[in-house]
Amino acid sequence: MKIVVYGAGAVGTWLGVHLSRAGADVTFIARGATFDWLSQSPMELRSPDGSLRIDAHVAHTIPDDADLVIFATKTLGSVDLPELPATTTILTTQNSVEMPHLAVEKYGPEHVIPGVVRSFLTRLAPGITCHDGNIQTLTFGSLHPATRDLAAQLAEILSKTPITPTIRDDILADVWAKALFVTTFGALGALMNQPIGVLRTTYRDSLRALITEAAHVAQANQVALPATIVADTMAFIDIQDPASTSSMQRDIVAGNPNELDAQVGAICRMAGRAGVVAPLHRLVVEAIEAHPVAH
Repeated sequence: MKIVVYGAGAVGTWLGVHLSRAGADVTFIARGATFDWLSQSPMELRSPDGSLRIDAHVAHTIPDDADLVIFATKTLGSVDLPELPATTTILTTQNSVEMPHLAVEKYGPEHVIPGVVRSFLTRLAPGITCHDGNIQTLTFGSLHPATRDLAAQLAEILSKTPITPTIRDDILADVWAKALFVTTFGALGALMNQPIGVLRTTYRDSLRALITEAAHVAQANQVALPATIVADTMAFIDIQDPASTSSMQRDIVAGNPNELDAQVGAICRMAGRAGVVAPLHRLVVEAIEAHPVAH
């Protein structure tokens, strides 16, 4: 299987390094300083256990014989889905409940595999990423029978790496389950400029209300979540390091391009698709956009 990792940032480096070391044929699509660096220097994945390096094959465009494109870029503004060769499938990894739908609208369900990354990753510099913690999982699943064999092949390759693969028939439920955690705590954290320890105590009711609203939007979009999803998400939040913040929050506070629209705005738009509203998420977006300097 010929794999293209589209984007050589934190997620792309993490997946690409491990897939390459497992023997997969991997090409990285990179731009600017990252392309220049990887053209002459190894790609590096650092962790508490040491560093892994590979000589990455980088390109500017997706080769025509690619079987799978792992779309690993952050969505910082307008969505820029790449053009795919006719027989290629794309696996999405973004923290956006909207991304699988946008991909299906562009390519058709027979060319889309939604994915969910769970790992603690930080891009340190072009071509260099750090992995912290013990969590390394990639959950994914087919929306159409045409992609099932490809999903199984990817799971087989990943089983040779430290990344735990899980194939789910209800993959959209997992996309939303992650959003109920990362999007809501990132949104409230950015609004209040506080870590998760403060959010789950001082602002606990507000955090729960955001999670509940997101769950209602998922259900309105015919995504079946467990009846205990809100309580389960709160319980997961309660065991996190109290100093934790989301990357979206850190980007907003630093004044950097960020995923506010891709994560929080996406929940508002998915509400609109289903004919419902998400007033708390809309309020967060408008409040942060109205006072960007204060954050």
